[in-house]
Amino acid sequence: MTVKSPATPLKSEQVALLRALEKSNMAPSNALVKTGIGAVHESLKWLVEQGYVKEHPGLQSNGASSMLHSLSSKGQAALRKAGAAVAIECPDPSPAMARVASDTSGALYMGEELRPFTGRAGSMDAMRHPSRFGENLRHPDGSITPVA
Repeated sequence: MTVKSPATPLKSEQVALLRALEKSNMAPSNALVKTGIGAVHESLKWLVEQGYVKEHPGLQSNGASSMLHSLSSKGQAALRKAGAAVAIECPDPSPAMARVASDTSGALYMGEELRPFTGRAGSMDAMRHPSRFGENLRHPDGSITPVA
């Protein structure tokens, strides 16, 4: 008859790491390092080996391969069992998917910067004239005229 050893209780930093993964599903390990949790790589490796965390191959925004992490059902159960452990904020894992900070002033956004340029009268007249490069005049239409 085989006696099953009792499950090793999770350390507080491992529970914090599970909470961070709960907040940012499919996070790369470098995003978890930014949370300020102690030894993230060792804890993450242990959590993967024990089945609390799943690994998924993925790509970074620069095209390099990366390993993404998410909670397994065992990890979710461990979080429920841990109860109200210390919750931490995990930074957004992908800059490309970063959320835009919203304006909390309550003012209506009018998109001023998207309107056509309405600067000082005559301020853009120089754009109609050619530029001199050495002995040549380069016109805005792309033509080149030699200077005598």
